[in-house]
Amino acid sequence: MKRKTDAFSSKIGKNAVVLVVAGIICKLLGALFRISLTNLIGIQNIGVFQLIMSLYAFALILTSGGVTTSLSKLISSARATKDNQKIQAYLRRATFTSLVVGVCIGVTFLIFSKLLCSVQKIPPNPSYCLFIILLPLGAISAVLRGYFQGYENMKPTAISQVIEQVFKFALGLFFAYMFGPNAVFGAFLGITLSEAVCALYLFLIYSKKHDFSKPVLDLQNEQKEFDRTNLLLLGATIVLPLSNALDSVFIIPRLVRAGLSSATATQLFGLQSGIVGTLLNLPLVLSVSVATTLLPNFSYLISKGTKIRFLVERGLKILILILLPSVFGIVAVTMPLFSLLYKSLPAEFYSVGQNLMLYGGISTIFAGLMQYFLMVLQAFSKFRFCLLATLVGGIVKVATTFTLSAISSINIFALVVGNLLMCSIVCIISLYKLKKLVGFSFSLSEIFTLAFSTTAMYFLVKTFVDSGYFSPLPTLFCAAALGVVSYSVFSVPYFIKILNKKSFQEKKI
Repeated sequence: MKRKTDAFSSKIGKNAVVLVVAGIICKLLGALFRISLTNLIGIQNIGVFQLIMSLYAFALILTSGGVTTSLSKLISSARATKDNQKIQAYLRRATFTSLVVGVCIGVTFLIFSKLLCSVQKIPPNPSYCLFIILLPLGAISAVLRGYFQGYENMKPTAISQVIEQVFKFALGLFFAYMFGPNAVFGAFLGITLSEAVCALYLFLIYSKKHDFSKPVLDLQNEQKEFDRTNLLLLGATIVLPLSNALDSVFIIPRLVRAGLSSATATQLFGLQSGIVGTLLNLPLVLSVSVATTLLPNFSYLISKGTKIRFLVERGLKILILILLPSVFGIVAVTMPLFSLLYKSLPAEFYSVGQNLMLYGGISTIFAGLMQYFLMVLQAFSKFRFCLLATLVGGIVKVATTFTLSAISSINIFALVVGNLLMCSIVCIISLYKLKKLVGFSFSLSEIFTLAFSTTAMYFLVKTFVDSGYFSPLPTLFCAAALGVVSYSVFSVPYFIKILNKKSFQEKKI
């Protein structure tokens, strides 16, 4: 039993490493794409790009937001009973549902694109017309990724994500440059082609292992089970993109109401979502990778009647150990990062961007924890609870952002406050439920060690950066080395405590 458990834990570790490495590559490529695009088209156009991208992210979630997670969980559970017909029924239903929804939503955006641009107070943009192609392609990728993840095979997902980002970077920037005044459309055209390449790769991998000649039984119960699971997961998954989509619709008019010009409002939105958001999303690759890797494993173990308290507790502690210094390390080097990466950024936006990074960093910590907590709840099939928790947080976020963004002294910072409130509320509600399910705990000494290590690292790095001894690039390298060394030294007691945990022993519930 011990060998079996060790092999299982080793498999989890390998899958996590695959996704973390791929996630880091993708986040770096994605950040490099946004940085290069910002420098190429300017902060005004990047604001327009982000306004459209927020609605695209929402539309993509509507199309396939719950599909990947639903398939991953349902297929992993079906594997526990070795029911292959169920698996194929889930897959067929997911494909049909996603494609139909994707086409319908794409047509809707095609029809109402001019109206949306008018509401957002931006010039008519043909990028919305590409949604009719983008969404079905995204649906295919989501379905196939969920299928592979259900078998705990993370390589196709990881490789496809890297392929998508590589082509997005190359083609997005190329077409943005080629289309000149219509650079935003060119960038979305490049994104469309990258989605096509990604979907083609996943389909080729799937077709090599799948026998299309075998008939698939029409299992009504399994189709209904998928629809029910997908609907509940979609509800929980859609809240954050929906709130961001609503932000993109009303944020410019509300900032104008606060006394800003339409151009300045668009620039500030581009600063917050396109620049600050790009940098702060880099550390979230860890929480996303951990959640994606552990969901099918947790679902499989729960289906087998195995306790997962140790895995949940250790996963959370490792996540926090890495997430805290990653976020506040980036926050500490904000100024040299801006100077090095965003040379076209107007000087008056530097101080605003620095404050957005600081407050947004706190929100990012809660966002990473929220992703992890929701993943564990989904593994326990607590879909309705996830929906309720995210719905409460989403309502608070939208109401807060809408109200505060029209206040001249707050303006764009309303987005940060809204995000922070949403993530923290969802974390508190989820944590309350998880304590009843698995009963994990943190000691006061662990909390103190993490808080002290992060605070000491932040102020050491910030003091070094503010001293201005070197130019931006050497400053970043030295600050990164100082941050890694100082945090590693300060957090040694916490790290040793994790390593000294007893080996995981499978216990029946």
